[in-house]
Amino acid sequence: MRKNGHDRNGRQRWQCDACNATTAATVASRSHASTLRAFLDWLLEAAPQRRLDCDARTFRRRSAWCWQLEPRIEPDGVVHRVVMADGTWVNGWCLLAAVDGQNGEVLAWQWCNRESTAAYRALFEQIAPPDVLVCDGMKGILKACAQIWSNTRVQRCLIHVQRDTRADPTSKPRLQAGRELKKLADMLTRIHDAEAATGWGEAPDAWHERWKRMLAERTYAKDNPDDPRAATSKGGWWWTHLPLRRAYFRLERLFQDGTLFCFLEPGPTALGPMPRDSNRIEGGLNAAPERMLLNHRGMPEHHMRRACEWLCYMKSSQPDPTHILKEHERHTVHGPAQEHEPDTSQPTLGTGIDWNEFHTNTRYPNTTD
Repeated sequence: MRKNGHDRNGRQRWQCDACNATTAATVASRSHASTLRAFLDWLLEAAPQRRLDCDARTFRRRSAWCWQLEPRIEPDGVVHRVVMADGTWVNGWCLLAAVDGQNGEVLAWQWCNRESTAAYRALFEQIAPPDVLVCDGMKGILKACAQIWSNTRVQRCLIHVQRDTRADPTSKPRLQAGRELKKLADMLTRIHDAEAATGWGEAPDAWHERWKRMLAERTYAKDNPDDPRAATSKGGWWWTHLPLRRAYFRLERLFQDGTLFCFLEPGPTALGPMPRDSNRIEGGLNAAPERMLLNHRGMPEHHMRRACEWLCYMKSSQPDPTHILKEHERHTVHGPAQEHEPDTSQPTLGTGIDWNEFHTNTRYPNTTD
């Protein structure tokens, strides 16, 4: 087939090289590709359907098969220097994603019902072990990293560390010890060299030396029977200043583990500067699904999830929607234009209500009337 002008309606005319017959029928693959491009332009942009060239209802009918395409990123085995991983919640489901820490390109994603170790394992198995993982430090992601990427260093996001520290003694501590500890946490993002990091590491020890007697204070259930903790305490007592203890020991543990200032060590920074927070994924990929679903609010759950998958795929290094379309057509018996989701709005055979089941002349056995 080759092009042979246009008909009176402006449609492309085609001529067969063998029999010289002409037709104005469109090539199915090109029609599907153009429909997919229009679908993605609408899905990933904030423009409403009424701004399209055709009627909104016509557009939804023509692009209904696009929801059945399953975008995926094939593992390429490339070793990335820095990888950031985090999860965002979409209508009760958690979308785990990993991005390149240098340019923000999406490397892989995984759906789960919570940020568990198994979920992060499934995510990390799609990516080659990087040099450094930047994360928020939840138990699931740390365990999965130790199991899958045993030689990968971990850099805790300093913004999350500051946030956790403020959450324990609150952002406006009432005690002097809490104000001093909050000041130490606020200094984390102002450290830019190894010498300053070493000096900061001595400050928590000095703080603990000044307040260790207060941290060791206990409250006994027999002296406070009306306290809700009296019914759940083990041993009949609890730490009086538990939030302060938790905040201090967290900072001390992270400093001793080397996960606070990994971005300043000579090994990881040999090829260039390292990120100290996960802002690239927090403010980039994690915020994008919320904006997209707000622009297209009202979609059913399976459309929400597919929209998030397309968003992640289009933010990868080499997105190719045409390749996804070709793979779908190759694994499908019928073309995508003939594929529609089953209509479950009406009852099928054997599932509907039969009028005769409720109106019979025979008395039902074992009744009391």
